[in-house]
Amino acid sequence: MSLTQPGSRPGGRLRHVAGAVLVVTLGLDGTAALAQTSASRPSYESHRFKEDWSPLRDPALRTDPFDPLKWIPLSGDGSAYLTLGGELRARYESSLDPVFGLGPLRRNDYALLRSFLFADLHLGPNARTFLELASGFAPGWAGEPPPTQKDLLDILQAFGELSLTTVHGEIMLRGGRQEMSFGSSRLVSVRESPNIRRAFDGVRAAWIGGGDTRIDVFLVRPVAPQLGIFNDSADQAQLFWGAYATTAIPAVPGLKTDLYYLALERDKARFAQGVATERRHTLGTRLFGQHSGFDWNVEAAYQFGSFGTAEIRAWTVSANVGYTFAHLPFSPRVGLNADAISGDGNLRDNRLGTFNPMFPKLPYFSEANLAAPANLLDLQPNLSLSLTPKLTVTLGWNPLWKQAEADAFYAPPLSPVRGTASGTGRFIGQQTSAAFEWGATEHLTIGGTYVHYTPGKRLKQAGGRAGDFVAGWAQFTF
Repeated sequence: MSLTQPGSRPGGRLRHVAGAVLVVTLGLDGTAALAQTSASRPSYESHRFKEDWSPLRDPALRTDPFDPLKWIPLSGDGSAYLTLGGELRARYESSLDPVFGLGPLRRNDYALLRSFLFADLHLGPNARTFLELASGFAPGWAGEPPPTQKDLLDILQAFGELSLTTVHGEIMLRGGRQEMSFGSSRLVSVRESPNIRRAFDGVRAAWIGGGDTRIDVFLVRPVAPQLGIFNDSADQAQLFWGAYATTAIPAVPGLKTDLYYLALERDKARFAQGVATERRHTLGTRLFGQHSGFDWNVEAAYQFGSFGTAEIRAWTVSANVGYTFAHLPFSPRVGLNADAISGDGNLRDNRLGTFNPMFPKLPYFSEANLAAPANLLDLQPNLSLSLTPKLTVTLGWNPLWKQAEADAFYAPPLSPVRGTASGTGRFIGQQTSAAFEWGATEHLTIGGTYVHYTPGKRLKQAGGRAGDFVAGWAQFTF
């Protein structure tokens, strides 16, 4: 099955697009930052293409130093306008024996520097184009950084979009290079921590109705970052398609649900069982919401298909539940995360039981990025404290086990670690973490984390060692 005609790619490699340069004076103004909190003003989003700055037609709302970039009228009635923006992030990481000491490095200390720059052109109420450039560097990295960390300059997103409003809702059609994330990003995400976020080349359509109802369908290939300039391209070895629906359940206050079907074709897929062509289908659902101090996010998925001549039968159940004591000092939230993710119980039969998380958020369990969400059982009790309205501290403890003893331990993104299959004992190890995030201003976020991890008996037998991970970052958004 091919997504495009030979010699073409969804969204194209856009080699004819020249790099854009924007020189911005980065000023911080405390009064403007306070005004930015007004409910009438738009807010910054993780997906920058979701931002709608058209309310700045009202001069009274233009209170921030960057507002002249947010609404640049191109027509007399203001229906055509341009939005400019971007992000600068500096991050430092230090790893001692990453991946429980089973990786190729004993120590790695480096900086991650990334910059994003986008232009969002609205051509009236029903058409737009969006272009975002990305650049990432990793000074100090031991050896050659991977392309997800070092990509000199490339196109992160470039798509065209048409929308039509009907009496029953809005229809959206989008084609080109684009970011995607669904639900809680367990299976489809942007991969936030590395320098270069994940994007896809292809087409996506959506129907947006009332009552928090939305249905998306898509057909895409993941983009493979490269080290050079304007040379990122769609991964022709992978094809990804599916449908994702979200709606509220009026009968239960605060309850929403997702239903989805996701399909992945992948050449030369590697699991502990071997290497073969993977054709995998995923059916899943998620229940999430909050009410009276409680919050919940529970998800289950089942996978079937083929792996070479073997059949695929895999599953996962995940939960993130908590309660916030809003009337106590620091509004503590006590939470529990838990995952049961299937592994392969017999590496020699004609069935693959290892769950494939496809395109998950990374890191998944902690910023140390120790394990991929495959063949795992884990618990993570955690406590979050809001020391100030903008400063949050989170503490957590996370033991991990193999779900299937015969299967391997999988390192991110989904690589079976040599020497960890079979044997006796399921206990992988544990990690203890502390993290903080401070929204210093509307534009500036500062954060940090410390993780200490120790391997269990099975990983020690494979050469695993205890280690530490430290990271700190500052992110400026405009």
